Amino acid sequence: MGFWEDLRFAARMLVKDKWFTLVAALALALGIGVNTTVFTFVNAVLIKGLPIDEPDRVMAMRAFDPVRNLEMGVSYLDFRDWRDATRAFESLAAFTSTTANVSDEGRLPEQFSGTYLSANAFKVMRQRPALGRDFPPEDDRPGAAAVVLIGHAMWQNRYGSNPNVIGRTIRINDIPSVVIGVMPEGFKFPQNADLWQPLALISGLEQQKRNARGLSVFGRLAAGATRDQAQSELINIGRKLIADYPDTNKDVQPKVQTFNEFMNGGPIRALFLSLMGAVAFVLLIACANVANRLLARSTQRGREISVRISLGATRWRVIRQLLIESVLLAVISGAIGLAISFVGIRLFDQATQDVGRPY
Repeated sequence: MGFWEDLRFAARMLVKDKWFTLVAALALALGIGVNTTVFTFVNAVLIKGLPIDEPDRVMAMRAFDPVRNLEMGVSYLDFRDWRDATRAFESLAAFTSTTANVSDEGRLPEQFSGTYLSANAFKVMRQRPALGRDFPPEDDRPGAAAVVLIGHAMWQNRYGSNPNVIGRTIRINDIPSVVIGVMPEGFKFPQNADLWQPLALISGLEQQKRNARGLSVFGRLAAGATRDQAQSELINIGRKLIADYPDTNKDVQPKVQTFNEFMNGGPIRALFLSLMGAVAFVLLIACANVANRLLARSTQRGREISVRISLGATRWRVIRQLLIESVLLAVISGAIGLAISFVGIRLFDQATQDVGRPY
């Protein structure tokens, strides 16, 4: 019974001193809210990584010039040579981002973020369309009919979740393209993409020079293969390409890293860690401020505490009463902080979904 009596008394004291409670609760709530929001992003981006099957087995490859300490994309011809020669990977896939102007009968034209990728890209990620089919190899060959996979948000917002969109012809950058599938909700690979087309639809792809390095390459390690083995193998392949094509491949060698490091490393990692440190410092300041206010408040309540002791309250009972008041204040602040973080996450999610959209 003593605990519930102390809890009721703590609630009455917090209500009585409402301005102290309001200031302390808001200070803690803001600190908790922003920390929870930022940690949610850090956990999703840096700790959990990308939502793909066995992400630690999916590697990204870039061209690297050690002389200039410069990372570059990969040319289409180099990608084909890497893909044909590698044994450390189950398969290699390539992609590049683009902007797509979509128009079809009865709807206003809209601009979306698009991606050209090799036909095996979704198989490497072990992702399947939620509706319709994936790209077979025949779709990614020169002269093949133009086809497209659309994102779930685009399917909902532009086509009203109509399953009959499969097989419909829409115009993408004025090229008639047949919709063959819809990707699962939330799938935005690689960077907030809304639609995907085969790599072969890039104009002049087969005629690109070996030094036209505009592709990103990734692949899933073969069973038993390690990242170091894949790196050594690709370096050997790169040396052969240097010998065969010295004019375009001199001082260029492949670099292997996990796909999560490629997408979320470098400046993005530094930004999130710096942000996490900054908001943690804000929470520390808020806690120190509230602690000082609690100490000052306890001093002001010296007469009340003296009376309670004179009436027979033990030192532990008085300490327990003050602890319960602090815990109750923390619970109230935590609840408000979670509400703030929920709103912050929703706003951030909405903002990232609208990146690159003209409306």
